[in-house]
Amino acid sequence: MSSQTVPARGGQRSPDVDLLLHAGPFHAALRAAIEDSGLTLEGVRHRLAQRGIRVSLASLSYWQQGRSRPERADSLRAVRAIEHILGLPAHSLAALLGPPRPRGRWTRRNTPDQHYDGLLEPAAALAQTVRPVLGPSDHKLRVFSQEDRVRVGADRAIRVVRTSVVVRALEDDPDRFLAVYCAEPGSRAGDILPSAGENCRLGRVRRHPHAPVIAIELLFDRRLRAGETHLFDYQFTIDSAVPSVDYRRGFRYPGDSYVLGIRFAEESIPVRCFAFTQHEPHGGSNVDGELPVTPGRWVHRVARDLRPGVLGVRWEWE
Repeated sequence: MSSQTVPARGGQRSPDVDLLLHAGPFHAALRAAIEDSGLTLEGVRHRLAQRGIRVSLASLSYWQQGRSRPERADSLRAVRAIEHILGLPAHSLAALLGPPRPRGRWTRRNTPDQHYDGLLEPAAALAQTVRPVLGPSDHKLRVFSQEDRVRVGADRAIRVVRTSVVVRALEDDPDRFLAVYCAEPGSRAGDILPSAGENCRLGRVRRHPHAPVIAIELLFDRRLRAGETHLFDYQFTIDSAVPSVDYRRGFRYPGDSYVLGIRFAEESIPVRCFAFTQHEPHGGSNVDGELPVTPGRWVHRVARDLRPGVLGVRWEWE
């Protein structure tokens, strides 16, 4: 057993700790798990430092008192390390955090349109499309892992996007997930054809009347209890020949992991591909490096400890 991992005293967690890990709140679960382990806050801080993670005693104290909560990428990394140090199930504490409190330049301000401002375009059309199908499940789920597999056709247009998602319930009763897709300018919303895959079925579908934007409900076969996870997948087929030069995924909230894979048709292989990240609304994107295209015509990128913003892959045809 690693000396940096401290199981609960007696080798088993208290039932009270398990209950709090299941239902929260985060600060109470963290405090109970630390007390159950027999470690002091200084002991937790020391073990984090051994892993190269610097967190002050004041921050740890505030987290377990509920006076503040971890939201930044380095703080979320510390939470995952604490789970391992205390011998807790992976993601058991992180799942209780939920969406971050409004802060910074990506926050929702005065209108629903601004909730998407700078995230994906067209922002106003996206907000107008999403707003009618938002429901109570929207704030009760958190995405832990997501994988997009994109197919680019011989005409250089994105033709299929298949997505696999694992969500975890932050509260009782969520029973659906909202997915959106924005096609290339010059396309129509009617060109975007949604379909549900495993472990979900299609609910309401909302298309914007003038912009290539669609929002869909994916209904689960049951209501989730707080702490439960659900794996499902869905697909968008795009019946449009408008060429694409990138694929981007917008994240409103921090997340755990994301995988993006893109396969190009044999007749249309780009000369180069780049990963990019956009951290600020309306700001420029940062190039994260050139990506190789495999002999099977795939390019992919992997991201962890996601921040609100946009991740994607851009390619050049000439």
